[in-house]
Amino acid sequence: MPLIDMALRVANFKSFGPTPQGFPRIDNINILVGRNNSGKSALIDLVSLVVERNLVANEIQWHNRKPTIVTTETTISPEEIKFTFPSNQSNDSMGNYYAYGRQFEGKRLVALLGQNDAREFSRILDLECPERDYREEVQHAHRFLQALANRPERNPLIGRTFIRLNAERDISPETDSNQNIQWNGTGITSAIQRYLNKSHLPRDLIRVELLNALNRIFNPDTSFDEIICRQQENNAWEIFLAEHKKGLIALSQSGSGLKTVIATLCFIHLVPHILDKSLDTFIMAFEELENNLHPALQRRLLDYIYKKSIEHNFPVFLTTHSSIAIDLFNKRQESSIYHVTHDGTESKCTRVEAYVAHRGILDDLDIRASDLLQANGIIWVEGPSDRVYINHWINLYSDGELTEGIHYQCVFYGGRLLSHLSADETDSDTVEGVSILRVNRNAAVIIDSDKRTADDPLNDTKQRIISEVKSMGGIAWVTSGREIENCVPFSCLKAWAEGKEIKLKTPPERFVSVFDYLDARKSGFGKKMSKQKAVLAESFRDFVTKDNLTADPELNAKVSELCAEIRKWNQLPEPTPPEA
Repeated sequence: MPLIDMALRVANFKSFGPTPQGFPRIDNINILVGRNNSGKSALIDLVSLVVERNLVANEIQWHNRKPTIVTTETTISPEEIKFTFPSNQSNDSMGNYYAYGRQFEGKRLVALLGQNDAREFSRILDLECPERDYREEVQHAHRFLQALANRPERNPLIGRTFIRLNAERDISPETDSNQNIQWNGTGITSAIQRYLNKSHLPRDLIRVELLNALNRIFNPDTSFDEIICRQQENNAWEIFLAEHKKGLIALSQSGSGLKTVIATLCFIHLVPHILDKSLDTFIMAFEELENNLHPALQRRLLDYIYKKSIEHNFPVFLTTHSSIAIDLFNKRQESSIYHVTHDGTESKCTRVEAYVAHRGILDDLDIRASDLLQANGIIWVEGPSDRVYINHWINLYSDGELTEGIHYQCVFYGGRLLSHLSADETDSDTVEGVSILRVNRNAAVIIDSDKRTADDPLNDTKQRIISEVKSMGGIAWVTSGREIENCVPFSCLKAWAEGKEIKLKTPPERFVSVFDYLDARKSGFGKKMSKQKAVLAESFRDFVTKDNLTADPELNAKVSELCAEIRKWNQLPEPTPPEA
């Protein structure tokens, strides 16, 4: 169950175009992943505007000069129906009001949000009747549906307090003041100083609560014994930390990672006390907390935020480029990951759960969610040996220009797990697996035909994958022989075998296992190598050159096509052909 059962969407807002985009639900942890300037911060702005009821018609924030539209989508409860549709009233068109209203029970109501939380009924979703009848039903009950739209349940964010820690932040020495803590960290030093030194404020909030939280996150790397503030000659206050066995360290002389952790903890522990509000009334946003944080420290800080959110029931929005955040929260039920993209014209936001019907499938495939979301393109391969072959061939054809981890990412699917893959985005609810297209639109898949004869048909799963990937413009490469090992040029196989004291005279048949072929030449050798496919692939590297790859017309065409596709994913120009 989501923490807040409300969909929040926006159209024509900053980089977002006319198709509504946003959050289909709000969970404890809401991760926004995407490239710089993709629209992540705009979605945080949306939450802020809705919480603060500040939906002013600001033309600067419009998209292509079209007014911004904000909608909420919530479920109509039985209690709301009873309250809105009186059971002791009726008319000719509706009959008994309550009996009529019960058809809307459990349905989703979409409302348009305006300034000062003004709401206008838009439509009812999933009403089981033809379109013409739907219009009549809504027309008869419009004033009641508008009354439902006006109820506070339509915007459960109202009454909460929104606070945000920007990506650009710092904690600096400050003079004594009563200013609130700002989104860039301004005011934190002054606030800590006042809580430590003013008699009417609880010192233990800093000396005990904040210090314990700090040590919980930094343990076992380091330990702090005390947090104090000292006044400088210019009257500005400076935060000092007493690190165990090292003495006092000025925060201004410390790394920005420590400042990030302290700023985050001040938002969680200090701001609620300053504003005299309980933690469960807040909505918090943290932008790019990973900056200057060691991976282990990132995990502990994010886990701390997660546990506080669960304990006190408040939603958190995190923008990130960190694979650590993606992989940490991908498996937690109280979290959602949103992929924000920009196609050069407008932004789109898709919940990752729409790609992955069951998160356990990622475990089965040994896939990290961050690999899927952050790569420029995905090459799906059956296993480690296929990865070695493909990477080496791409390296040869691109003269070392195209590199895994920079221009593309190989991801394993495993032969029997191929059925988990789909490129179909038309009906994600019926696909129990990973939708290649939805996870990363830039996709290629390399598939062993596994044919034993030329007349053997491809199985249904492989035919489906080929059709789906081609329909979305991707590459589906099915080996012309039995397995990828059959693609290795015979001249390379022969030269390699000579080093193993095996003489090869004729190449293996296309649909004969290379390992059976080797077994027939040296008993037990092929069986041994079949258990070390990745080792075999690595050992072939010294014998495979671009020249003997291009000598095979089919292999040359496939690898050339794959390299051209990778360049397209990365917006790289095609290499200039050599002069004749």
